[in-house]
Amino acid sequence: MIEPFRTLRWSAWLGWQIESNWADLKLFVLYLVVKPISSSLVLVCMFFAVRYAAESGGQVGRVPAEFLPYVYISNACYGLVSTIMFGMSYVVISDRESYRMLKYIFISPAQFQAYFVGRGLARFFEGFLGGLITILAGLTIPLIRESLPAGQVNFPLLFIYLAIGTVMLWSCGMILASAMLNMSRSGMFLSEGIAGVVYFLSGVVFPISILPTWLQAISMALPTTYWLEGMRRSLIGRPPEGSPLAASPLNAWDDVELIPALAASTVVLVVISQWYYRRSLKRAWRNGRLEETSGV
Repeated sequence: MIEPFRTLRWSAWLGWQIESNWADLKLFVLYLVVKPISSSLVLVCMFFAVRYAAESGGQVGRVPAEFLPYVYISNACYGLVSTIMFGMSYVVISDRESYRMLKYIFISPAQFQAYFVGRGLARFFEGFLGGLITILAGLTIPLIRESLPAGQVNFPLLFIYLAIGTVMLWSCGMILASAMLNMSRSGMFLSEGIAGVVYFLSGVVFPISILPTWLQAISMALPTTYWLEGMRRSLIGRPPEGSPLAASPLNAWDDVELIPALAASTVVLVVISQWYYRRSLKRAWRNGRLEETSGV
């Protein structure tokens, strides 16, 4: 029972060192501050540019003010999706192709899946700190602070959604990492493509109600859609009545419906991820994929 936790501890430490590129802690903290804030400010500038253009054209109110906290919070939370889900799949590529150590980790006494979990844990801290820094930075910028209802944070719901979402993102990351075990370096394009699809369909920068009906059905099938909706509710509350954001299909769901739906989909994903991991690992070992590199 001790070995998995030991593997988890040291793989998390290794993941943190690799993510920081073995840089000085102060320099890496600066990177953690600048990166998420700059990406969020791009969306903020786009919001004000579109709103100014609409008001200049005589369409006052065309871009409601509640769109700003919606976009800002969604983008901050999506950092966890990208760091955990797609970061875990990159572990296979980097350890096999760049460092060429994946096969040695597999045959070592370390627990192989615990190693992936530890590396994902390091990415979780990176994404969590990035999201937290982004939200705190928004509270210091006047134009953003005015639109963020900081006093409406529901901490119990926030912890529930964060806990369930972490397990959900880990299981999704294990599915992608398992797929990478039997793919070449070019398999990273799969993760990047899925990242774009999830970003587009999960309602990060616009409500899913503006999508065509058939795309809304796909969006409602993604667990990340429910998780982001829950995170927004716990941080900024529900959109006001009459807002275009209130037209989202999930706006009619209460938390007692949203949480079980997210939890049920997470359980299904955990079962699928464990089955697919064992199947993929057995196939990769049999076909020599754990030590096969592209030679570049």
